[in-house]
Amino acid sequence: MNRNQIQQLFNEGIFPRGRENALLIETHANWIILAGDYAYKIKRPVKFSFLDYSSLSLRKHYCKEEVRLNRRLSDIYLEVDTVVDTGSDLGVGLKGKTIDYAVVMHRLDPDRQMHTLLQKGLVTKNEVQKLAVMLANFHKYAEVPQKGPTAESLFEDFADLRSVNEVLASQFGNEISENINRWITQAERLLHSLSERIAERHRKGFVIDGHGDLHSANIFLLDEPIVFDCVEFNEHFRINDVLSEMAFLAMDMERYGYKSLSKFMMQEYQKIYPVILNKEDELLFLYHLLYRANVRLKIGGLKAMDVLKKQPGLSGYDTKQLQLFIQLCKRYSELIVRFN
Repeated sequence: MNRNQIQQLFNEGIFPRGRENALLIETHANWIILAGDYAYKIKRPVKFSFLDYSSLSLRKHYCKEEVRLNRRLSDIYLEVDTVVDTGSDLGVGLKGKTIDYAVVMHRLDPDRQMHTLLQKGLVTKNEVQKLAVMLANFHKYAEVPQKGPTAESLFEDFADLRSVNEVLASQFGNEISENINRWITQAERLLHSLSERIAERHRKGFVIDGHGDLHSANIFLLDEPIVFDCVEFNEHFRINDVLSEMAFLAMDMERYGYKSLSKFMMQEYQKIYPVILNKEDELLFLYHLLYRANVRLKIGGLKAMDVLKKQPGLSGYDTKQLQLFIQLCKRYSELIVRFN
């Protein structure tokens, strides 16, 4: 589907389940139409280095994968349905020519998304304890893949931060370039020293086919927590040590100022599923905190590069988030130095 068809579907399309309070959301890879009590996620026909939705058959495949993988965590994923052109109308689940596919989900209250609640200071210890238990049980019984990350592959991912060095330096000066080089050198040495433990943790079952994008915007805090939107399009992002998964969420909580709550979450998680067993594991967890802050900094840098292409000087671009992740990288890097 193209943007015009999506707009037509949103404005005039037929949704047999109802279309009250309709809303259209667009991301770099998906269109999401909220209609009535349901959400319809339609993949955009795009291709990036890490994702390929360029053909109808690929979009159908990844819709099915999205439902399969997310059902491990939540029952809000209902089915894959067809987007149809009847000749006179566009709609979901009608008779006619299939022009695309949609992942159908229950629609949930956006005010209960964890990142929104964190911003408002409304996340409770009880909610975090429930989330920690839920994630520990998911990770404990998740599939252990034959192949997992190595020290070398982890370093390759970390060093990709260099791709945004130029745009960050244009905003923050040469100091950020020096910091990036220092963090990359630090990561290389640390991963080399932990390479045997990284392999051993895979053998012991701590590397899993997990979520891959475990941050607070992908969590609803209801009576029972709901985790959604795991990575279906690239298993490289999904196959990780559980420490990497939990470090993503812990880092994300700390970015909102909840360092003590993040620590509490890990303590509750450890009660159900002990995954930090020695000093090497503690150090590896610190590395993954640094890596996850690195990833968010890189994503921010890539967005800044897109803005620069359209309007030189980053006019109107909020650099506060970039500064925040720079500070987090600095803090985690310093903690690693102190730990050693």
